[in-house]
Amino acid sequence: MKRVKGTKSMSRRSKATGRVKIWNTFFKLAWEEAKSLYEISLGKKSSKSFNPLGGTLPDKEFHTLATLVLCNLAIEARANHLIDELEENGKITKDIAEAARWLPTKQKWFLLPRLARKRKTVEADKLPHQAIAEICNQRNNLIHVKYDRLLKRKLPAPSETLNLFKNFVKAMENMNVVLGRIRKERKKVMEIGEF
Repeated sequence: MKRVKGTKSMSRRSKATGRVKIWNTFFKLAWEEAKSLYEISLGKKSSKSFNPLGGTLPDKEFHTLATLVLCNLAIEARANHLIDELEENGKITKDIAEAARWLPTKQKWFLLPRLARKRKTVEADKLPHQAIAEICNQRNNLIHVKYDRLLKRKLPAPSETLNLFKNFVKAMENMNVVLGRIRKERKKVMEIGEF
């Protein structure tokens, strides 16, 4: 089979363009937060705008990426908070808490009921905790910015991402019930995942 001249370089160029857009998306997210911090801390509006050379991901992908990254950080933060709470309440030792904090986020989340010595468990293949597993499964590609995987595998559609977010909120509240922190899921909290 005869190779078309320039095909390989076009493919490289396309990949480079994709990488730039992903990098710029993270950079713009950071810039937007820094601008907000500036405005809040100094009490004045900034008239500056920033549109990175090379562009960012299209809006839907931009916000999908941001939602998934922040959900991963929120799951990690929530799991570590619950581990700290278990240690403070004497359910686990300091050494067990420290070891648990070093586990990958997904394993840490699904281990929480066992650490709390609860009979009930949560399942990675059943809603709402399935959303935690799915979000965590994307973590390494997002947090470590694995361009080859991000470029090959498209980000989930906005509707799928919103559904993951909704079930992520439900899973957090359900974990409160499983751990005995509350008796039943609170409607007010469950509605946070709905828009």
